Amino acid sequence: MAPSKSVDSVSPFRTIFEVSDYLKLSVRQVRRLVSSGDIKVTRFGRSVRVHQRDLDAFVGSQILRGRQ
Repeated sequence: MAPSKSVDSVSPFRTIFEVSDYLKLSVRQVRRLVSSGDIKVTRFGRSVRVHQRDLDAFVGSQILRGRQ
């Protein structure tokens, strides 16, 4: 049996579904955040992906916003 690779070791890009699971939000809410520009995305043809650094930046901005 071959060892399984986690998504983290393969690519720094996340799908909308992975982002929703990570943030504990619905897919609809993540898509709204993408549409509003709060979360930056990268498009590969018709596919939409979120780079881990952009996801980290969004989370950091929310933490800073909560402290104000």
